Amino acid sequence: MSTAKPRRPHGRWVYYILYEDILWPCPVKWEWESSYNAWLPFYYSPTLEFVAGNPAKATKITKAKTKTKV
Repeated sequence: MSTAKPRRPHGRWVYYILYEDILWPCPVKWEWESSYNAWLPFYYSPTLEFVAGNPAKATKITKAKTKTKV
């Protein structure tokens, strides 16, 4: 009997990579890895490789709570 997998992390996530002295924000795509039994963040690196990252280092992007008046 298989167990149900947990929900995929919702929202927009980014993975920051330091490459050639530039901090690159790489968008994250969460994919289920059955060998780890967990959702792992995959991202395109600045060298355009599709890489699995550390879930603890993925950062969720939130909206600012205050709006500026123009």
